[in-house]
Amino acid sequence: MIAVGQIRKSVGIKGEVKVVPLGGNPDRFLNLSSVWIGEEESTARPRALQSVRSHGSDAVLKIDGVDSRSESDSLRGQFVFVNEDLAVPPRRGSYFVHDIIGMQVVTEEGEVVGPVIEVLTLPAGDAWSVQYQGKEVLVPAIKEFVRSVDLHERTIVIRAIEGLLE
Repeated sequence: MIAVGQIRKSVGIKGEVKVVPLGGNPDRFLNLSSVWIGEEESTARPRALQSVRSHGSDAVLKIDGVDSRSESDSLRGQFVFVNEDLAVPPRRGSYFVHDIIGMQVVTEEGEVVGPVIEVLTLPAGDAWSVQYQGKEVLVPAIKEFVRSVDLHERTIVIRAIEGLLE
C-alpha cells in the first residue's frame, strides 16, 4: 500500500476529516470509494468512504461509521493508504513517502549523513528527518537543499549549508 494523505483535523460535527494529500493533489481522492487508515501500513484498517470533496489544497473525507466530531478527532495524525495499483504517480520532482524513507542522504562533498527516517508535512513545507551521528536533523525538502534524488540507487544528495547538520 501507499500513503496518499494524512488526516489533519475534524471538519464540522458529523465526522468529516480534512486530509492533507502527500502528493499535493487533493483531486486524487475524488474517485476513491474505500481507503485504508492507520498510523502505519501494518496497522491500517480498510474503511469505506461515503463522500469525498476537495477543499482548497486539501481533501475532505466522510468515512463510513465515523459520525461525530469525537470519532473523527480520534483519527487525527493517521495516514490514508491505497493499494499500490490505485496510486497516482507523483508529479515531477515529487516522490512517494515510502520511496524516500530509508534512502541514504549524502552531502555534495560526499559525506554520508544517514538514512531518512521520517517525512514530515509542516506548515512551511515538507522536511525529511535524517538520522545523523545519533541525532535527528531536519532537511527541508526543497530545491535549495535537495540537489538530487536517485530512486534507483536509493540516494539523496543535499547541499549542507552551515548549521543544517548541527
